[in-house]
Amino acid sequence: MSSYRWLRPLRASESIGSLPNFKNCDADKCDELLWNAVAQGDVRAQINGVTIHKAHIRYFLLLYRTAFPEQPPFTISPDVGISYDDILAVFDRERPDNRKRGRPVRENTGWTEDQKLAFEMHKMLAFNNPDRPSSPTAAARILVEAGRVKGAGTVESKTKRLMREFRKRYTS
Repeated sequence: MSSYRWLRPLRASESIGSLPNFKNCDADKCDELLWNAVAQGDVRAQINGVTIHKAHIRYFLLLYRTAFPEQPPFTISPDVGISYDDILAVFDRERPDNRKRGRPVRENTGWTEDQKLAFEMHKMLAFNNPDRPSSPTAAARILVEAGRVKGAGTVESKTKRLMREFRKRYTS
């Protein structure tokens, strides 16, 4: 069981200013950073020991802003407790490198054209077909020469590509 440390907003803003990433940050900027993090739900907040759901906290903060217009715009109610652990998790870390790494995720959007053509080859090679080609390679070559295979490449490379797809789907 973990123990959470809850800070008042003034103390939370001071703790942000003491973090290594924010040494030269002024108080107003720290208040704004804290207000935005709490409003987005990245940092948990509670009132009277009850944690406010992150879908509701933004409206609470905006309500407090309209109720006390004399306060600076990024002031959080003094009745709110802010999770110190969340402050450390959000602010005391290196800036993430947002570059994507690794291979791109393949999207499966249904049958590709080659899969459809492999199915056509399978139908062409059926026993009840009177114009049956002599082999799967001949069936692939018929489709390539008819211009049904899309993409770049020679007749040979398109035929090989269709044959690979046919073998993957219809041979054991």
